[in-house]
Amino acid sequence: MLSVLLAALCVSALPVPVSADGGSRPVYAEDIQNGTYEIEAETLNSSMFRIVGCTLTVTDEAMTARVTLSGKGFGKLYAGRGAEADRADEGAVSSFGEDEEGRHTFEIPVSALDISVPLAGWSIKREQWYDYDVVFHSESLPDGAVTKPGNGWILPVAAGAAALALIGTIAAVGIKRRKNAGGAS
Repeated sequence: MLSVLLAALCVSALPVPVSADGGSRPVYAEDIQNGTYEIEAETLNSSMFRIVGCTLTVTDEAMTARVTLSGKGFGKLYAGRGAEADRADEGAVSSFGEDEEGRHTFEIPVSALDISVPLAGWSIKREQWYDYDVVFHSESLPDGAVTKPGNGWILPVAAGAAALALIGTIAAVGIKRRKNAGGAS
């Protein structure tokens, strides 16, 4: 019985990613070596707002991304929601530049990787903000870029298994004591 509990504890001690969306834990600037990296980014809630290129720059515990969109329909990006963008300082809103292929590029701050980050895009044609959710993926960083692997990971399954093992041991001792006490009467 003890060997089964120990085996369960060992298997359950593997890191379990935790976040609101079931993905891995957020990776912050202080978890990554300073540098410039090509990474993957995806829009979670729209096929019309498609990121086709992303360069992440990490410097002194801050991150920015140069995102390249598939089309030319957006003239501005804001790291937040459209309602906030209307009230934001002009410097907080990124106007587009163009890459060598004429696609629109934007420089935006990135709070963390592997979590849903709100972005608002200003439609040139419709002259209004649209809200999107984007994830910048840390698994696309090169080996060695993340300096604190596993930092912040929680092991809830291992804690639960340890608690169950303790409860099982206490219950087994209690049952054994009752049996011994019953046999002595």
